[in-house]
Amino acid sequence: MTTKTERTDPAGKPEKKKRSLLGRIVTLVLVLCVVLAVAAMTAMEKDGRLASLRRWLMYGDGSGAKDIYTYAADSANRYGKLGTNLLVVNPNTAQLIADDGSVIYDLPLQMTSPQLSVGKRYASVCDVGGGTIYILDENGVSRTLQTERGLQYFSARLNGSDYLAVTEQKSGYKTSVSVYDKEGALLFSFDSHDNYLSDAVVMENDRRLLVVTLDVQDGAFASRLRAYDLNSGSSQPAGEAVIRDGLVMDFICTGDRVVSLCDKRLTITTLDGETLLDRAYGNLHLHDYALNGSDFCALLLGRYEAGNICTLTTYDLDGQELASLELTEEVLDIAAGGDYLAVLYGDGMVLYRRDLTEVSRLTDTDYAGQLRVEEDGTVLLISGSYAWRYLP
Repeated sequence: MTTKTERTDPAGKPEKKKRSLLGRIVTLVLVLCVVLAVAAMTAMEKDGRLASLRRWLMYGDGSGAKDIYTYAADSANRYGKLGTNLLVVNPNTAQLIADDGSVIYDLPLQMTSPQLSVGKRYASVCDVGGGTIYILDENGVSRTLQTERGLQYFSARLNGSDYLAVTEQKSGYKTSVSVYDKEGALLFSFDSHDNYLSDAVVMENDRRLLVVTLDVQDGAFASRLRAYDLNSGSSQPAGEAVIRDGLVMDFICTGDRVVSLCDKRLTITTLDGETLLDRAYGNLHLHDYALNGSDFCALLLGRYEAGNICTLTTYDLDGQELASLELTEEVLDIAAGGDYLAVLYGDGMVLYRRDLTEVSRLTDTDYAGQLRVEEDGTVLLISGSYAWRYLP
């Protein structure tokens, strides 16, 4: 009987072990690099250095004024960022201006009250009370929507994925709402027999539509927030919240939270009906607000309808007050983006964090009247006929 044996290289086993050990060391080093990178990025995010890095990568070295955009002065101008370009819309024109000051296009419009909404790659310009919606990209008009003859659009909003929600008149109904995907295909529509639908937007997950309806509760006017599942096609709401004694003038959805700026109160609600914040203005007057912060919002209330004595307050999306600041200077505008809040005073601009600690201050705003803030803290200052970036 013979036994088959395999020949082995005496040096093979140590060599195999050496390669195995080397592989484990390389893997360990890579894991440590990833962990250290995550820790470094987290630390930079907390102290604001990550935002500074983003600004440096996008705009280069240095701080101060960058990229001046020029346009015709018009009190009806509406402004939005489309990519790195500035979109300026008024009843007569839609102008896209590059960051080197050149005009990419200048489209004629015939609108009474244009509403501008900017998504990821597209912007919508809706003639509120009229019959036309233009969908614009960086090359011009991508597509156009028209109502039935004699009927009107009430609102058009793009979300961050370029899903478009439109509310409009419809024959035989009080209002209708429609949702279009980023290619312009109709995904969902709902005709309301009972309530007026004043506004709508597709939520961040692109699966639900949030609609603002006008209603009455316990004998008082109310706004009702209703969510509809886009995939089910059902006209029955999947979630709902009620704001009593409040007409919604602006709102924003973040996760399962809805922040609503009303004529008499600021609310934060969930679509399960839970109210996290109900800040009634009482005998105070609404001067300004900012809803676009990353998980926070800001409210500016004053003792008098006209005057400089105001209180600036920030809230997180759980309804908790983050900070409050008493102001005695004239405030022209406030705007939020990322973790930052910019306040344009009569004699300068101050950039704060969400807890209202000061980050940067600009004394010469050159007659700016409006602000836009990007996630990294870059501020766009807008005057009557030109705008420019400020890098803190």
